[in-house]
Amino acid sequence: MKRNLKKSIFLLCSVALILLIAGALYHSLQSIRHPFKISEKKINFQVRQGEKLNQVVDNLSSLGLVKSPSLLKWYTGRHFENSSLKPGRYSFSENIGINDFVLYMEKGIRDDRPVEIVVPEGYDVEQIGNLLEKKGIISSSNFIKSCREYKLPSFIKKDSNRRYALEGYLFPDTYDFLKGSSGDYIIKVMLNRFSEVMDKVQKDTGKQLSAEEKDRIITLASVVEKEAKKPEERGKIASVFYNRLNKNMKLQSCATVLYALNVHKDKVYYKDLQVVSPYNTYKVNGLPEGPISNPGEECILAAVKPDRTNYIYFVSKNDGTHFFTDSSEKFLEVKKTTQGE
Repeated sequence: MKRNLKKSIFLLCSVALILLIAGALYHSLQSIRHPFKISEKKINFQVRQGEKLNQVVDNLSSLGLVKSPSLLKWYTGRHFENSSLKPGRYSFSENIGINDFVLYMEKGIRDDRPVEIVVPEGYDVEQIGNLLEKKGIISSSNFIKSCREYKLPSFIKKDSNRRYALEGYLFPDTYDFLKGSSGDYIIKVMLNRFSEVMDKVQKDTGKQLSAEEKDRIITLASVVEKEAKKPEERGKIASVFYNRLNKNMKLQSCATVLYALNVHKDKVYYKDLQVVSPYNTYKVNGLPEGPISNPGEECILAAVKPDRTNYIYFVSKNDGTHFFTDSSEKFLEVKKTTQGE
């Protein structure tokens, strides 16, 4: 009887010890996974130039923001001993894990709350860069630098005469990016979205396009994107450009002139048409040197399957729509009426 009692007491003590150890381990794991304690749902701090991870942990500990300072220092010393942190002001959620905490400081990601960014159809590389900077994700200059240095995938033409090789392939869409995201990461995400859309376009149209054909399609679609103000006119405008190409006529797109000038304005003057550039389709035959914007899916579809028309001219009616014709006389007549020329 006494032996059974002793055995029972031993088992109970063993179970209690195991539970105690398990509880301690669980608490330790939780302190590692979610090491911070704050009241305002955000942890705001600064990393100074040359500061090491241990110093950052010490600073946060002195403010009473770390659940278990000694445990956190042990873990970071064991797993992130040689981490190189980027200086700056950081703002993270209270439930951020230590792995992301260190990773974001290594990459210079300032905030772990994603920022929604809507890239409009027809934006060019520089406009995208300015938008990203305005949203606090990355400076425009760093994004442009990444665009120039990015290792191009096989479906993008390598052409030193193009302003940006990536122009046309940074698909306009809604994205969530972290502040401090690298240019390479942003580009990769946008290129992946482009590839998804192109796969869908090819499936929907039943046309498998070679890399060369894709490049021509995206170049034409980028011009359509800048010229078409109304969705219902995309196919017509695409047809005009194809008809002109088939007749060996210059495209004479004002949108390409503006890209050549690298300006954004509402009216193109005669002197603007004289700009010497491989993008100026008033001067060069065929398509411009490359895309002049980043077109959306509908303009890509219009370039793959344009409307069937005989039109070779279109002129703005100053209300967002265009007048289309195959007669040069009628074109000049309407142009004179609507634009005073």
